[in-house]
Amino acid sequence: MKYTTIFFDLDDTLWDTVNNNTESLEDIYNDYKINKYYPAFTDFYNVYSPNTNKLWAMYSKGEIDKPTLLRERFLYPFRSFSDVTVEMSSEMNADFLNRVQFKKGTVAGAIELLDYLKSKYRLHIISNGFTEIQYTKMKSAGLNPYFDKVILSDGVGVNKPHPDIFNFALKEAGVNPQDVIMIGDNLQTDIIGAMNSKIDQVWFNPNDEISGSVEPTYVVKSLLEIKAIL
Repeated sequence: MKYTTIFFDLDDTLWDTVNNNTESLEDIYNDYKINKYYPAFTDFYNVYSPNTNKLWAMYSKGEIDKPTLLRERFLYPFRSFSDVTVEMSSEMNADFLNRVQFKKGTVAGAIELLDYLKSKYRLHIISNGFTEIQYTKMKSAGLNPYFDKVILSDGVGVNKPHPDIFNFALKEAGVNPQDVIMIGDNLQTDIIGAMNSKIDQVWFNPNDEISGSVEPTYVVKSLLEIKAIL
């Protein structure tokens, strides 16, 4: 067996971020009567989601800090409405975080894959998600029993793709890079990050994104394809 250890990303790789977030966001839309500003939920979502994705990309690169991300993601959609204050947007954000952490949705094939891998490898999580909700998210989705260690950027002090978080994870797991493979959906944070730390990678790429000049060790469109690799 070439590998002894697997590093998994959490959000969008195992935990179904898109659907879990959308459900929670729609609850916020209804409870806070956001239809006063956006007549349909899709109108609100189409402003909120691209901006939030941009903020997360900036956060991963260290261009903004965590408080900025948390503040701006609900403030931005209301930038044109003077009656929505920073305090109101902060309340929405806190409510959203409280709701979303209890969502149970996992990516298709995630549990079947973990059942297959658990007896063969030591499994660990490496995530840029926030400490205050990642553990609850994993518990809610039934993921905790599969993993030995959960390594969060909040605790390490740097985000993926920074080499320090991968080096920290290697040390915590007590393994060398050649013993590990990283499974994740994000080309920049998971795949290039692992690659720069000399860790093999499986790029989970369900949407057929273009990798450009990046050549991951493996590319799969569905999680269950990984069973043929490992």
